[in-house]
Amino acid sequence: MAMVRLNNPFTGETVFEQDSASFGAVAEKLALARAAYRRWSRVPAPERARRVRAALEVFRAAEDEISTAIAREMGKPKTAAAEELRYMIERAEYLCRFAEDGALADLDLSAYHDADFQGRIRYRGKGIVYIISPWNYPLFTAINGVVCALLSGSAVLLKHTTTPSVGRLFERAFHTLGDQADLLFNITVDYEVSAEIIERGDIDQVVFTGSVQGGRVIQQSIARRALNDQLDSPFIEAALELGSNDACYIAEDADLEQALLWAVKIGRLHNAGQSCCAVKRLYVHESLYDAVVEGARAIMAAEVNGDPLRPETTLGPLFGGRAAIDGLLELVADATARGATLVTGGARETLAGCDFIQPTLVAGVDHGMRIMKEETFGPVLPVMKVRSDEEAFGLVADTRYGLTASIFTRSRARANAFIEALDFGTLYVNRCNFVDARLGWIGHRHSGNGSLALSPEGLRAFSRKNSLNINGAALED
Repeated sequence: MAMVRLNNPFTGETVFEQDSASFGAVAEKLALARAAYRRWSRVPAPERARRVRAALEVFRAAEDEISTAIAREMGKPKTAAAEELRYMIERAEYLCRFAEDGALADLDLSAYHDADFQGRIRYRGKGIVYIISPWNYPLFTAINGVVCALLSGSAVLLKHTTTPSVGRLFERAFHTLGDQADLLFNITVDYEVSAEIIERGDIDQVVFTGSVQGGRVIQQSIARRALNDQLDSPFIEAALELGSNDACYIAEDADLEQALLWAVKIGRLHNAGQSCCAVKRLYVHESLYDAVVEGARAIMAAEVNGDPLRPETTLGPLFGGRAAIDGLLELVADATARGATLVTGGARETLAGCDFIQPTLVAGVDHGMRIMKEETFGPVLPVMKVRSDEEAFGLVADTRYGLTASIFTRSRARANAFIEALDFGTLYVNRCNFVDARLGWIGHRHSGNGSLALSPEGLRAFSRKNSLNINGAALED
C-alpha cells in the first residue's frame, strides 16, 4: 500500500499525508454500510429527504473552513470555492425536493390494469454506491452522486483523496442521518486498493467522474469483477462522467455582450478552465468574428493569476502544475506553427515561486489543429471563423466526445435547428458550462456511458427497480 500525499498547488507544501487504508479495513466499513443500507432503504423517501436537508446545515456552517481548505488543496480561489459551496447546497435542495415530490414513488401502471393484473415498478436503494470524486469541482461532483444515492435509499463509500477535507466534511454531514448511522464512509486509498474495492468489494454501483483514461480503468475493473463467482453482486453498473472537448457557436444574431460573458468569462475561464464542460473550442460567425476576438482578448487581459487565498485572484494555479502548463503551451505552439495567431497570453509566468499559464487566446485556427481536437484543461481558447450555421453545426459535431455544446442566438428557429442537428449529453442555448439540478447530467461517446445524475430521473437512475406482478383477482380487500 502506498502513502497518499497531496501538495498545495500554490506553495508546494504538503497539506495531506496518510497511509492508504487496506482492503481489509475498507471491507469492515462496507459491512457496517451494508447493515445501514438495509435499515435506511426502508425509511420513506420524503423522510430521507428531510434528514438530508438537515445534514446540509453542516455545510452551511463550514463555508469559511471548507473554502479555505479547497484553496489550499486544489488551488481554486477561495471566493470561487465559497460560491461552489452555496450552489452545491442549492443543488442538493433540489434533489431533496424531487424526492419529496414523488420522484421515487412506484411507477403507476394503473392505466394498464385488467382483471388479473395490478402491477407496478418499485424504486429501492441499490445497496452501497462507491463514489470516486475528482479535484476540480470537489463539492459539485461529490454531491451529485452522494445525495442521489442517499435519497434513493443507498449507503455511500466516498473516495475523495484529491481534496481530502471535502471527503471528511461529507462524512461529518452524512455519516449519521437522524437515527441512522454508518450511511457514508470517506476513505483514503491508493489506486490499487480502489481497484480491489471495485473488483471484489461488497458494493453495488461505481460512480466515477474524471478522465477518459480513468473511465477505461474503471470499466476494466468492472469486467474483472464479473468473473468473481464468490460475490453476491458480480454484475454492477458504472456511472462514468468523463472528459470532453466542448464547443460553442456564436451565431450572427447573438447578443455579443452576453455571448462573451458566457463563452469566455464563464465558459472558458471559470476554475482556470479546469472543467469537463468548459468551452474548449469557439466558432464565431464571420460577421462577429473580429468583435468576439477583441472582446475575448479584453476579458482575458483582466484576469488575475495568483494566490488562491487572496480575494483579488480570479485564476488559481493549475492542479496539474508544470506538466499541465507544458501540455497547453505545446498545443498553442502547434497551432501557431501551422498558421494560427496568438492574440494574448501563450506564456508561462511565475508568481511567488509558482508557475501559471497566462490566459491565452488563439485566433485563425482550423479544424485540423490539435488545439481543436484535444481536450484543453486550462485557460486556453482557440477561436475559428465560420461562414454559416451549417458549417458551424458540422464542426461542432466533429468530435469523439459528447458532453455539452452551446449556441448563442436570438432566433428560436436557429436554436431549434442547433438542437435537432446535434447529439450531446447537454445542449445549451444562450448559456454554457452550467449544470442545473433540474436537468440530468449525461455524457455520451468518449465523455461517458450515458449514465445519469441530477434531476428526478437521476434519483431513479441510482435506484434498483423491482417489478411487482400482482394478480388482484385472487386478493381480498
